[in-house]
Amino acid sequence: MKQLFALTFILAFHVASAQSLTHPLAEQILLGNYNPALYTPSQTFSKQQLVQSIWSNINTDSIFGYLKQLSSFYNRNTGADTLSETKGMGAARRWIFNRFNSFSVANQNRLIASYHQFDKAICGQSKHRNILAILPGTDTSDKSIILVEAHMDSRCEDVCDTACMANGMEDNGSGTALVIELARVMSKYAFKNTIVFMATVGEEQGLDGATAFATYCAQKGIKIEAVLNNDIVGGILCGKTASPPGCPGENTIDSSSVRLFSFGTNLSVHKNLARFIKLQFKEEAQQVIDIPYTVHIMNAEDRTGRGGDHIPFRQLGFASIRTTSAHEHGDAQINTNYSDRQHSTRDVLGKDNNADGTLDSLYVNMNYLKRNIMVNANALAMAAIGPPAVPQFELGNDGNGITIRVSAIPGINQYRAGIRTTRNDFDTILEMNGITETKLYGVKKDTFYFITVMAVDASGIESRFAQEKQVKAIIQAPTGIQKLHEEIRLIELLPAAPNPFDETTTIGVMVSQLPDEKKAVILISDAAGKNIAHLPFTLQTGLNEILYEHGFGQKGLYYYTLQIGNKIYDTRKLIFNK
Repeated sequence: MKQLFALTFILAFHVASAQSLTHPLAEQILLGNYNPALYTPSQTFSKQQLVQSIWSNINTDSIFGYLKQLSSFYNRNTGADTLSETKGMGAARRWIFNRFNSFSVANQNRLIASYHQFDKAICGQSKHRNILAILPGTDTSDKSIILVEAHMDSRCEDVCDTACMANGMEDNGSGTALVIELARVMSKYAFKNTIVFMATVGEEQGLDGATAFATYCAQKGIKIEAVLNNDIVGGILCGKTASPPGCPGENTIDSSSVRLFSFGTNLSVHKNLARFIKLQFKEEAQQVIDIPYTVHIMNAEDRTGRGGDHIPFRQLGFASIRTTSAHEHGDAQINTNYSDRQHSTRDVLGKDNNADGTLDSLYVNMNYLKRNIMVNANALAMAAIGPPAVPQFELGNDGNGITIRVSAIPGINQYRAGIRTTRNDFDTILEMNGITETKLYGVKKDTFYFITVMAVDASGIESRFAQEKQVKAIIQAPTGIQKLHEEIRLIELLPAAPNPFDETTTIGVMVSQLPDEKKAVILISDAAGKNIAHLPFTLQTGLNEILYEHGFGQKGLYYYTLQIGNKIYDTRKLIFNK
C-alpha cells in the first residue's frame, strides 16, 4: 500500500511511453472485437444458482496455497530479481501467469492470460509487467469491461529494498490471492460483459502499474465500466497504529465487516459504484455467507494520507473503488518505534510458535478473506449480467412531493430509485413496478434529495446505477417536471454528508452561476464560536466538494460557514454524535 502525502497526476512524466499486451488476441477482446460464441461455456446458471455456486466454489485451502506460494518468493519488490526461477518479482509474476493459464485449460480455454508490459525506471528496473486474465463476455454489443485488481508487489521498510524478506502477506498478498481465486472460480461461468482480473506491479513506488494500464485503456478507447481494487483485505487484527479512519486499539478483532473507499460524495459515479456493490451484496450474497456481514461505504477516497491503485483509474474518468479490511495492522509510518507488520519484514503469513515448521497462528484469516472474495465476486457477477443502466431520468416538484420520471428501456418494465439525503447509504429504495413515473411523498421542505435509478430485467437482475441527480424539496412549486437548475439557488451550501460516519465528512457547495469573486473558504467553528478549521477552495460551476477531516469519535455541535471573498454566505450545523 503506497504512502501518499500528495498524489500529483502528470501523465507525461508518470507513465512510460512503450506499452503492449503480450497475447495476440488480448487487445481486441478488451475492445470487444471478437466472436463471443468462441467463449461460451457448455453450462449456464440462473441468478440464484450463480450466487450459491460461486460461494460454494471459493475454497479456503486454495487461498492458503496461493499465499504460501507468494511468500516463498521471499521478496516481490517491483525492482527485485526477474531471472531467478524461485525468488523475486520474475518468479512471482510467472507463477501468477501460469496459474491463470491453468484455470483457462480447466475451463474450455476461455480465460485469456496476458502480460501488460510497460517501461519506467522503478527501483533499478526499467521494464515491468502487470499480469492479466481476461474472461470474454458473451455479448459484444456493449463492449464495456469490468476490472478487478490488486497489487502483487511487496516491500519492507525501505521502498526499494530488493534483498530483505518482503513476504507482504496482508499488503498485498491477501488482495493478490483474492484476484487469483476470483479468476479460478469465475472462469467457470458466463457473463455478458468481459471481466478482467489483474495483478499490478509498482504500487508501492507510486501506483505505477495501475497508472500504466489505466492510461493504456484510455488511449486505446477501452471502455472500463467499473474498477474494483483490493488492497489489504485479509487481516482482522488491529495494530498499535492504523491509518485513519483507524481501528479501536491493538489486537481488537473485526472479521464481520469490510470498508469500501471511493472518491466524492454527492453526484459521484464512484460512490454510486460503492452503493451498487453494497446493495447487491445485501440482497443477493448475504443469504449465502456463513455470518452476518457488513459492507461500510466510507466517506473518503482512501485512508488519511494513503492511496491505492483505484486512484489512477478515477483520475482518467473510470468509476473505481477500493476494498480494505475493517482493521489494519499498521499505518506505515516507519520510525524507530514502529512495530506493526504493514510495510515491514514482519508482514508474514503467520507465526510458528514451537519451531516445528507449521504455522500455529495466521495473520491472514482465510474465512474472512473468503467473505471479501464473495463481496467482489457478487458485485462482478451482477454488474456483468445485468441490463444496461438507465440512460436518462428527470426529477421535479409539484408542491406535494418529488416526481421521478424514467426514460424507458425497451424490454424493461421495472425500475428502482435509490434516495438519499445526508448519508452515504440510501435512506430508501423506491420500487417502480411496471411504471416509468412515480412520486416520493412526505419530503421535507428545503431538504436536498439525491436520487438515482436502476433498471431491473425479467430475471430480477439490476443494472448499475444511473448518474445521481439532486433536487431540493419545495412547497407550492409549479406543477410538472422541473429542470434541475430551477430547483436550486445560484449558490447553495449543502448538508454535510455523512454527518457523521467515519473520520471525514464532505461539505458541498452547488454553484449554478459563478460570482465575480471565486475565492471561497469553509470555516468550521465549535458551539462557542471558536474557529477550529479553515478550508479554502476556488468556486467552480456545478458541485464543489470539500473534505473535512474531523477525526474519529467527535461529539457535540459544530457549525460550518461558507465565506466568498469577505462575505459570509451561509451557515449550517454539524452534529457529531459518536
